[in-house]
Amino acid sequence: MESMEPAGMQTAQEKSFSIFEMVLIIVALVFSLMGAQQYRRGDASASRLATVYSLVEDGTWYIDRPAGEPAVSFEQDTIDKVMVNGRMLSSKPPVLPLVMAGEYWVMKEALGWSLDKPEDANKIVRLMATTLAGFSYVLALVLFGKTLRMFVNDPLIRLLLLFCLAFCTQLWGYSTQINNHVPAAAMLLAASYLGLGIGWGTLAPRRWRFFMFGFAGGLVLTLDMPATVFVAAVGAYLLAGHPRKTLTWAVAGAAIPLAVHLGILYATTGSLLPVQTNPAAYLYEASYWRNPQGVDALFQPKGTYLFHMTLGRCGVFSLYPILLVGIAGALRATYKKTVPGRAEILLGAAAFAVMTAYYIFKTNNYGGEAYGFRWYIPAMPVLLLMGAPVFMTLRVRWKWLFVGVMIGISFYSGFESARSPWGANLNWTNTLFLGSTYGP
Repeated sequence: MESMEPAGMQTAQEKSFSIFEMVLIIVALVFSLMGAQQYRRGDASASRLATVYSLVEDGTWYIDRPAGEPAVSFEQDTIDKVMVNGRMLSSKPPVLPLVMAGEYWVMKEALGWSLDKPEDANKIVRLMATTLAGFSYVLALVLFGKTLRMFVNDPLIRLLLLFCLAFCTQLWGYSTQINNHVPAAAMLLAASYLGLGIGWGTLAPRRWRFFMFGFAGGLVLTLDMPATVFVAAVGAYLLAGHPRKTLTWAVAGAAIPLAVHLGILYATTGSLLPVQTNPAAYLYEASYWRNPQGVDALFQPKGTYLFHMTLGRCGVFSLYPILLVGIAGALRATYKKTVPGRAEILLGAAAFAVMTAYYIFKTNNYGGEAYGFRWYIPAMPVLLLMGAPVFMTLRVRWKWLFVGVMIGISFYSGFESARSPWGANLNWTNTLFLGSTYGP
């Protein structure tokens, strides 16, 4: 696919819209900074903080302590833990907690802050949320905009799509929380920008770009493993055009985060596989997972689960209907061979289908007590990119009005998510259509 970006110097209109894009990103950053959350008991960050505390204070990945010693408070506050070889570990992937531990060590040494003090813990968690989720959110917006510039020549459409990603998806709400999904989305966009840019000929195929593609893609795997399916799709596209550089420099880049990730897993569990592949690790005596409650105890038929994770009470497309443009883009690319970026859109659609199938058959609780189906967060920018050619064809007023309604609903869901990212039955779809609680 060739870039449709006009050659030469930027026009006055281009410069004006570039300023608008910058202002939008700054507004998003301000919202993220203002919304950064402090620590509360039972917080979703507790599992990672238990690892952070143990690494810095005790020099170990294990979050339990020998009998007679005071327990790590964060370990007591979380259900996201497993027992391997008689020791307790966080069930979260280890690379993000390792980065958090580095941040905590700096804050402790430079500022004297301690996770043992509640007032310090609040400041520590807020700063971590800002640097890890908030800055990832802003980086995702910047990279999304740069990717759009490679194939969308209408600055108004680019600005509209950027607004949709910033405020009409779950990235907004989870940019204020310690989580792995927003950083994974940022790294996925970094890999996509480099891979697609090289594939389209917009970016020169230099070795360092292949290396950084691999490094970003490797980080996606360590942060949010199911999202790696999109990296694999871009990697296959890149491999077809540049096999040697992909197999050498991209693989070398990916090896760095993967070596860290796998090294930690092997050192702590004796296996290179994630603890999620070992159900027995969750079923130790006194484990919450022996008798899960609420949404964690659901055993819905797979068809029902698929409906509610896509179009129902937690649905990515009911809460954020603007993302349906990605499905529309895929359907259009299926029957129309002249669609710009047809191969890339179909690859993205196939990757989204694989991710969806994984969650259907390997999960049952919609991501726990969270607003919407949070596991789809890394897929949201991909769906918007897939739908960009649809925006480029809109000419009739009623179609723009329809899109405006979709954006409005999505914005409301984004606002609700930003206000309360964690909690049961908070989606407006629950109370409006299906009652206030989860059910069969």
